[in-house]
Amino acid sequence: MSGSDDPLICLCARVPESEIMAAIRAGHRDAAAVRDETGAGSGCGDCVVEVEDLISWTDSATRA
Repeated sequence: MSGSDDPLICLCARVPESEIMAAIRAGHRDAAAVRDETGAGSGCGDCVVEVEDLISWTDSATRA
């Protein structure tokens, strides 16, 4: 994916949504684990809420 098909979630570390989702699917189930795997949230921290939302969305989609 590229461009608008794969939005950047973390602007500081330039981490796209696809990379965060891959980390979540690989078992990184909290923002700190996703940060350690991808770097998302390691700069200003503004994206942490979005990362947590993606984790929650994935958890609820998995249960459905």
